[in-house]
Parts: sequence; structure tokens; C-alpha cells
Amino acid sequence: MRLEGNAAIITGAAQGIGKAIALEFASQGADMLLADMQPEKLASVAAEVGEMGRKAISITVDVTDTAQVREMVERALQEFGKIDVLVNNAGGSGNIGIQHIEDVTDDMWDHIVDINLKSAFLCSREVVPHMRRQQSGRIVNISSSSAKGHFGGLGTSAIRLPYAAAKSGIIGFTTQLAKDVAPDGIHVNAVMPGFVLTESGARVNDRFQELSAEAKEELTGNVPLGRAGDPREVARAVSFLASAEASFTTGTVLEVTGGR
Repeated sequence: MRLEGNAAIITGAAQGIGKAIALEFASQGADMLLADMQPEKLASVAAEVGEMGRKAISITVDVTDTAQVREMVERALQEFGKIDVLVNNAGGSGNIGIQHIEDVTDDMWDHIVDINLKSAFLCSREVVPHMRRQQSGRIVNISSSSAKGHFGGLGTSAIRLPYAAAKSGIIGFTTQLAKDVAPDGIHVNAVMPGFVLTESGARVNDRFQELSAEAKEELTGNVPLGRAGDPREVARAVSFLASAEASFTTGTVLEVTGGR
């Protein structure tokens, strides 16, 4: 119960890694506000959290919109009276597979960068003043091994160039913000998942199932541990960084990549 008594905000919580984080946090004693753009899936996750004996508020939020982010944070404060943890998990690489830079439009670039990087900035900007007042808080940002680039054909990432840029930006954002807010007792870290196979119906799983047998083998074969990761393995890393157990850890990127 490393998160017992904590109140958290988790964005992108309707499926995949975000859902796994919500369930892991519930198992560790946290109450939470869950945000996503998929209300039905989000309500299902909140119901699972409730069955585990924890409180979960689910709200539909566009985390690239300042006003909606501000409302999300105010709702969390109304429900819990504080915010101990923010997990910036919302993001994605879109739904259209694009490999070449000349095929990336301005709108595609802006959209992917906004949902992955700008969203982390907006949510952190709204939460930090409240954490500063209480002189404590944990922010965990979700990067991706895509930040290191990927060679070869398209895999489970769609518009991969702006996605790689945004996830790389998460690393710089994390390391600088950590230094800026450390005097206020706020810890900021990031988790970098590698190839993680999410549940059926989630985006990454759907894209993986559409690949050829050879492409599937290439994805798993490039992982030194020889398999895809499980969302719960990423969630455990997030849980650690969100807890007092990581009391001397800030500005770091924890890779959960199977050695890739």
C-alpha cells in the first residue's frame, strides 16, 4: 500500500498503460481522478477501481485545452482536497501510418506534439502551484522508447516522426521541470516504456494484430528479453516513482524496455 492516502490524477486512463496505472494505483491504496476522451471505457476503468475499494472520478477531458485542464484540476481538488500525484500518460501516435517526413502535414505534426508534449506541460502547469503550497508532490511523465528512434518499416507507431520528437521532448521537459520544482518538495520523473502489448481493443494491440507474422516476430525479436512488455510492468514502475520509496529520485527516466 505504498500510495495509501494519496490522491492522483491519471490522464489517458481509459485503456492500455493508463488503465494499468489506474488499477495499480488502486491496489496500492490511492484514490484518483481519471481523464480521457473515451467516456465509456473510462467509466469501466473507474468501476474496476471502485470494486477494489478505492474512489475514482472519471471525466472526459481534452488535455490539450487549457480551460478543460484547469477544470480537471479544480474537480480533483474539490473531490480530494489535494493532489499528491499527477501521471501525464495521455498521448498517442495517431491512426494513420506514416513513415516519410514529406508525408507529415503541419496539422499532423501539431496534433501529435500537442497530445503528447503540450498536454504534459498544461497539466503540470495547473498542478504545480497546488503541490508547491503543500510542499510535496510527484509528477510522472510517460515517454517512449520511440524517443530513441526506430529503424525499419512501420510497427505499432503510426505517425512516428512527430511522436518520436514529442516523446523525446518529454525527457527534456522532465529533467528541467524536476530541477525547477525540487526546492518546493516536488519530484518529477519519467517512465520510458518499450514495446508493450496492450489489451485487446486498445490501439497498440489492434495495430500489432494487423502486422504480418514477420513484422510481429521482428518487434519481439528486437527485445533482448525476447517478449513484449505487459502494461502492468510499466504501471509498477510508475507506482514506484509516485511513492515515497523514490524519495531521492527526481529528474530521471526509468526505462521499461526489456533491454532494448
